[in-house]
Amino acid sequence: MAARKLYHKLETNAEKVLRFMNEEPVVYPAIQVLIDTGIWDAWTASGGGEKHIDELRGIAKEDIDPELLQHLLQLLASGNIIEETGEGLFQPTDFSLSLGDKNTLLAPALRVRTDHVMRPSLHFPEFLAKTGYRMPSDDTNSCYIDTYPEKKDYFGRCKENPSYQESFSSFLALWSQHRRPWPQFYDTQALLDSSDLSNGGALVVDIGGHHGADLFHVLKKHPDVPAGSLVLQDLPKVIASAKFTTDKIRAIGHNFFEPQPVKGSRVYYFHAVLHDWPDKTVVDILKQVAAAMKPGYSKLLINDIVLPPVGASIHQTGLDCFMLQISGKERTEAVWNKVISEAGMKIVNVWPDGRGYESLVEAELL
Repeated sequence: MAARKLYHKLETNAEKVLRFMNEEPVVYPAIQVLIDTGIWDAWTASGGGEKHIDELRGIAKEDIDPELLQHLLQLLASGNIIEETGEGLFQPTDFSLSLGDKNTLLAPALRVRTDHVMRPSLHFPEFLAKTGYRMPSDDTNSCYIDTYPEKKDYFGRCKENPSYQESFSSFLALWSQHRRPWPQFYDTQALLDSSDLSNGGALVVDIGGHHGADLFHVLKKHPDVPAGSLVLQDLPKVIASAKFTTDKIRAIGHNFFEPQPVKGSRVYYFHAVLHDWPDKTVVDILKQVAAAMKPGYSKLLINDIVLPPVGASIHQTGLDCFMLQISGKERTEAVWNKVISEAGMKIVNVWPDGRGYESLVEAELL
C-alpha cells in the first residue's frame, strides 16, 4: 500500500489521466482475449519460457491474426503482464503463467469483470444522472439491471446463464482463499463449549454460504462437531452443485427472504451476503433470522466489510462502489447498528480480521 501511495504521489496529473484513458480500460480486455484464445493455458502447459509470436499463434486454440496478436502482446508487455525480450519475442511472468494454471482460478475469476463488472461501471455515471444522483436503494431498479438488455439483477442473470454463475462462483472461490478464515479471529471454541447440540441442534447455519467454504473453516478447527451440526443454506440450484465428503455438514436449499427453517441454532452466519442488498431489504432478511433465534442463546454473526469512518482501503471502497451498482453497499458500524436494530437485534461486539479488510459483527436479540 505504501508503494502504491508513493506511485500516485509521483505520478503527474497528465500521467494519471493518460493511465485512466490508455491503460486501465484496455489491458484487462487484452488479458481476456488471450484467455479466450487459449494462449495463457497453452503457454503455461508448455512450461512457459520465451516464445516468438508465431509460436504463440501456433499454440492458440483460435486462429488469431498475427498483427492483432502483436498489438495485444505489446500492450501486455508495456503493462507488465508479460515481458518483451526482443522483436516478436515475449517471456511470461509469474502472473501470466498463473492465468494459465487452472488450479489458481485466476482466469475464470477474472471473467466476472467481463460478465458482471465492466458494463455497469461504465454505465454508472449515466444511471446516476438519470436518477438525480440519489443513493441507489431500489434493488428492483439498480444500475446493474438498467445496464443489460435482460433487465435482470445480478443473481437473475446468473440463474439464467450458467457461464455467468460459473465466473461468479470462481470469483467467490478465489476470494475465499485470500480472506482470513473467521475462526482465526473469533473464539469459536467458546461458542462450541456453550452450545447445546443434543437432539440434532445446529451449531452454525451459514446463510447464502455458496459451497460452504466458511463451514469447512469451522470443521478444520473443530473436526469432532456432531454430524449435521453445520448447516449450509443457499438457493437450491447452488446447493445442487455443492459436493461434500463429510456428514458434519448438511445442505438445505433455502431462500433467505422466506422463514428460516432451522430454529434455535447457536449461530446464524452471513459472509459477504448482506452487502448485496439495500438497507430495507437487509432488515427484511434479518427479521426472518430473528424469528428463528432462541433468546439468550442464538447469535447473529455477519462477516463483511465494516467501513472505517476515515481511511478505508481501495479494496473496501472499490467493492463498495460496485455494490452501489447493484443497489447494495458496504456499511460503517453505525449503519450496521441501524439495520440490525430495526430487525430486533443489537450489536454486542465487532471483531476485526486483523488485516484491515473484513470484520465480524456479533449481534443478539434485544
